[in-house]
Amino acid sequence: MGAIFIPFDKSKSVEVEKNYIIDNYLDKSSNLGYSVVGTHLDGKHPLMKNTISNRTYYIIDGTASFYVGNEQFTLKQGDTLTITKDTLYRFEGKFDAILISCPAFEEKYDVIYRD
Repeated sequence: MGAIFIPFDKSKSVEVEKNYIIDNYLDKSSNLGYSVVGTHLDGKHPLMKNTISNRTYYIIDGTASFYVGNEQFTLKQGDTLTITKDTLYRFEGKFDAILISCPAFEEKYDVIYRD
């Protein structure tokens, strides 16, 4: 397969928590699904990992600090950070971002460590 085209009416939007609306395209037969999330954060997100998806964060506005393993990344408008599956990370700041998950988001694969 050389290309995947998803008409708008074939995607599925799901609100999983405040400020997180996900547009999912999940193709279970080929595992080529992905999710695109527009999000806003003003504060902290707890330590987490996703067990199947690689995640790419693109900062639209503001500043974010991501803590991935023993590294800290400070992101600003236009910066991109990709975090591979099974990697522990947390983040904080005041920012708007686009998050792309591939394969598509399924809540059961998010592991969140609440304080």
